[in-house]
Amino acid sequence: MPAQGYPTPPLVGGTTVRNPILEGYVFQSGIHDPEHSKILTYKYPQYYMTALLDKIGAASPVAQDKFSWSIMDRTRKGASVTAVANGTTATATLTLNITSAVASGDKGYFIVGDVIRTEAGELGRVTVVSEAGGFQTIDVVRVLGGNWSTALINTGYVIGHVFEAFGEGTNGPEGRLFLPVEDFNVTTILKRAVKISGSEFTNRTILGEGKAWYWTVEDILMKEFARDRELLVMFGEKSSTGVLVSKGILSWVTGEGIINGYSSTTGVTEQDIQDHIEDLLPEGGSNEYLVLCGSRFLAKAQAALKDYAIQGAINYGSLGKNMAGLDFAGYRFLGKTVYFAYYELFNDSAVVPYAGTPSASKIKFSDFSLWLDLGSDSAGQKLISLKYKEHGGQQRKFIHKVIAGMMSPNGGSEGGFAASSFDGFEVQLLSEIGVELRLANRMGILRANS
Repeated sequence: MPAQGYPTPPLVGGTTVRNPILEGYVFQSGIHDPEHSKILTYKYPQYYMTALLDKIGAASPVAQDKFSWSIMDRTRKGASVTAVANGTTATATLTLNITSAVASGDKGYFIVGDVIRTEAGELGRVTVVSEAGGFQTIDVVRVLGGNWSTALINTGYVIGHVFEAFGEGTNGPEGRLFLPVEDFNVTTILKRAVKISGSEFTNRTILGEGKAWYWTVEDILMKEFARDRELLVMFGEKSSTGVLVSKGILSWVTGEGIINGYSSTTGVTEQDIQDHIEDLLPEGGSNEYLVLCGSRFLAKAQAALKDYAIQGAINYGSLGKNMAGLDFAGYRFLGKTVYFAYYELFNDSAVVPYAGTPSASKIKFSDFSLWLDLGSDSAGQKLISLKYKEHGGQQRKFIHKVIAGMMSPNGGSEGGFAASSFDGFEVQLLSEIGVELRLANRMGILRANS
């Protein structure tokens, strides 16, 4: 009942002299029809989004709760020089940070005939390959001839592999084996349920058209379940034993992506955005990025780009009816186009509760952005895709079941069959899903970190 709509007992009735008749006299009899809205208002947005990956149409079935894929990393390597012997002679011996175990067949990376390039820009040709203490060593001579010097090669230098050079009539070099590495994830079983008695199911409410409150509860349940699925996709951390939990997008990008930060005092600047794109460029990502933003990040990003709106660069209306403000949907730099999108969950304190000063270990998600490459790899495989259990025509992407007792939401409570003698019914929701994310190095995070 509306708290202000009915009098506090005992009710007053009977015939009395009241001149004039005041509102309070009649109210206390309980016959006033209270004015109560039939519309239910939600205090906070419920963020009723389907799973992010459903939106981009990247979903496919798997027949096991553990699924894996292969990734080929860079096939060309550089190395760090940990020690130099004979570094001022014609042939310098370099100890590298590349492991080697010749006895077991692992000869490291560099082979005779490789040409290296030092930090100083000097080229050296590998003449001998060996190992010391489990690490590869190489003898190198200068391509231009003459002796080496500490300015050309020294401990702590990084060397690159540029090409190969062989003399006339020489034998062919040793071969290299290129093998991919495996990554994997698991599916998570998500469940929600509601159970109601027959008595409550047949109660009339003051909201809507008087329908039972169950229908509102079920509607909220379905929406909250959709949020469960999306929150797993975004925030899951992989647990592959016991109760399986899928690794989420954020975990992958945090572990393997390009991470940059800025001071929360000043907020993100255009220079921060440019530097982040510059760092993403060598990773070979797509030309477009979706940037999921918290509210403060989005606000500061808009302000950071305000110079582009100065002196009529952006016109919101005809002459005399211009509207002031900023409404940048994206940004283009170095051939990359980034699209900013407000992501409500980054401001949901019931999900991400920390709101203090951000640090290396604590994220303030309102001042945070997640840069996603929604493109495909060279084989046409989506970089981010939703996996769900399915086999033999039995899919577990989303299951909605009614367990009828003496009542059923579909009617027919007076006869027929029941699953139990419970005076009511229950509804069960189930979903078994996981995430496949390839090439997380192409994605990134730009956030406040102090």
